[in-house]
Amino acid sequence: MVDRAQLQRLAQEVEALRKRMDEINLRIEQVDTVLAEHVVTDAVLGALLGHENGKTISTHLPIGSGVSLPYRHAGAEEGVALVDLGSGIFGERPWSDARALTAERKSDIQHLRDELKVQADQTEASLAKAATSFNALAEQMKQPAPSTAPPTVEAETSEPGEDEATSSAPSRRSRKRGMFGNDLTLDD
Repeated sequence: MVDRAQLQRLAQEVEALRKRMDEINLRIEQVDTVLAEHVVTDAVLGALLGHENGKTISTHLPIGSGVSLPYRHAGAEEGVALVDLGSGIFGERPWSDARALTAERKSDIQHLRDELKVQADQTEASLAKAATSFNALAEQMKQPAPSTAPPTVEAETSEPGEDEATSSAPSRRSRKRGMFGNDLTLDD
């Protein structure tokens, strides 16, 4: 026989797994955004490094709100970039060092994304298993339990003068019902 508490526990497990799956997917999206930034940074640094030495490089750097600042690099030597070294500390690094640092960070972030993807796949498999178990138990609960006891005839003990409508209605035990009924859903 299927126990309501067991079904309730499975519903809670399914809901917890759904929330976990949503959190993992959100983190994957955030990591993808950071990876995309690193791809752009690498492309810009690659273009700067690939430019012919000895020539002036000129571009515009966006600073936000549709405003760009002109940037000019003149000379044969490699330019420098301000690089976040961690903990809010910035340092000047040659473009080649900045590019190498960006590539290393990108690799670390890609590793993190791969780990999140593995977690997402595992959580999705667990969610599918729990949802399947929930659905199977819910179906079992819907089916009437086979009765092994022989049917009994109850003697009527109605008082004379009792309302006919109440004596002919089947007796039900009164039960408090919530605002939306007492049906069990995955949200319970």
